[in-house]
Amino acid sequence: MTGMPRLGIVFRLARRDLAHGWQSTICLVVAVAVALIPLLLLYGLKFGVVNTLIDTLRSDPRILEIKLVQDAELDPDWMAALQANPQAGFVLPRGMHLATSVRLRGENARSILEPRMIPTAPGDPLLDGITLPQDISEIVVTERVRLESKAEIGDTVELIVMRLVGEERQSERLEVTVVDVLPRDLLQTDDIFVLSDLESAVENYRLGFAVPALGWPAASADRGAVPDNKTFASFRLYARDIRDVPDLRDQLLADGYDVETRADEIEKTLAIETGLGWVFLVISTLSAAGFLLTLGLHLAAAVVEKARELSLLRLLGLSGSELSLLPSTQGALIGLFGAVLACLLTGLAQPVVNRLLDGLAGLDGQVSQLAFTHLLFAAIAASLAGAAAGSVAGLRSARLEPTKGLRRD
Repeated sequence: MTGMPRLGIVFRLARRDLAHGWQSTICLVVAVAVALIPLLLLYGLKFGVVNTLIDTLRSDPRILEIKLVQDAELDPDWMAALQANPQAGFVLPRGMHLATSVRLRGENARSILEPRMIPTAPGDPLLDGITLPQDISEIVVTERVRLESKAEIGDTVELIVMRLVGEERQSERLEVTVVDVLPRDLLQTDDIFVLSDLESAVENYRLGFAVPALGWPAASADRGAVPDNKTFASFRLYARDIRDVPDLRDQLLADGYDVETRADEIEKTLAIETGLGWVFLVISTLSAAGFLLTLGLHLAAAVVEKARELSLLRLLGLSGSELSLLPSTQGALIGLFGAVLACLLTGLAQPVVNRLLDGLAGLDGQVSQLAFTHLLFAAIAASLAGAAAGSVAGLRSARLEPTKGLRRD
């Protein structure tokens, strides 16, 4: 018989045969479920533990930060290339450390603070959820600055910028409004966040240049405008994702810049992810091999036992290709039913596992996590594995001679 296999007939025959031998079918389905449940629980632990660790790291923006250890001379073109790097999520140039410090005095404070300005802009990971300055007359302060200056949100504080010209000490003052406060757990220094324009203005003034936008004069007549090719001394750099931090660190080290990161914490977590991945791969490979061998042998034995029935089907018009699909279809159905049973039992067991392992190694959240897509993938994989297990038996069915199959010993 030629032509495409009649899949509908093959499916109905496979289903009826499994239903006829339901005792054997149930045993095989349970065997598949028993093999899959430990794999699903192990994968749930792997996925849950790694996700919890990574989410914990991602919840702290400081993990993404890469700091330049000391001021350098950074070319504008190099800075533009860094900003264009797809692994860099947030990049802002910074001025020299000593040139961007100011004095800050609150209306009710007894002392004058000396914070350093930190440039900020929309998208700043450290100030996520914090009101950002909209112009140079607004700042964000840390909790320590708020306490020491006694300045609350909406209050006005005075910034004093000083420089030494020869023996003369010059200064300028600027009133700014506190628009928000950065919590202590994110930063415990006496810093203030300002727009880059204000930081640049203070740095230029400290270097002796005039700042026309604020009416601040140059230190001397020979000090002209700020040069267009002015270099930067540092930067604020946050990686786009924690997985990008080690690569960015290595790139900056290769460029000759000494940087400080928390890449070691990230690499430890990624090492755990890799290790658990290998453990799961080895166990799943061994389990899959056992599953394929057991189900394949059972389906092959079934072909031998049902040689007479298969020969009759061949004589009744079933083609060799259709006969070859019967064991694979039965294997796929057994794998599917076993996977569905395993998924249901795993879903019931997962809350118990999470309760038993709650707080394991200080982890917060679900230690075991399985998404619907994971269960769907397990069902599809089990069905395909079952079909593969029946392929050898299918080849034997296709080669069965009707006359030999009808002979009785």
